[in-house]
Amino acid sequence: MIDRLTDRQREALRLYARRLQVKEIAALMGISQNTASGYLTEAAGLLALGGRKAAAAALLEHETSHPEARGRFSVGEPLPGFATDTTPRTAQTSAVQEAPPPRSTSWWPPFRTGVGNDLTIAQRFVWFGVVTFAIVVGFGMFAFFVRTISDIARLARQ
Repeated sequence: MIDRLTDRQREALRLYARRLQVKEIAALMGISQNTASGYLTEAAGLLALGGRKAAAAALLEHETSHPEARGRFSVGEPLPGFATDTTPRTAQTSAVQEAPPPRSTSWWPPFRTGVGNDLTIAQRFVWFGVVTFAIVVGFGMFAFFVRTISDIARLARQ
């Protein structure tokens, strides 16, 4: 089953097993991100194991039991120019995925929580309207203030 993979697909899976992102895989392999992603997708499709993580875990398992099958970027080799955690994904860790951060359920205030934009589309539209209204009201108050000051100055000159 693993024998059907090309050398480039194996390299991409080895790097993916080391928890590198597609852009890092592409940089190490000297290819575009689309090509690296294509290698991973094709390899997962050829192995028909349910995804990239499962395919990477299967390759690691195969190479662990068949050391002669190891190639470029094998686990245990240092990666040039990358100071990342190179602990390989295993079948146990690949099955457990971290839950995404909870979305904000509060409508007030829409402060960022440090995990990206956690507002829903409806909340974004409401806040766009609120901010626009506040800007219009603020500009109106400023214009009223300037008009009032100019009227007072004009009356003082008379």
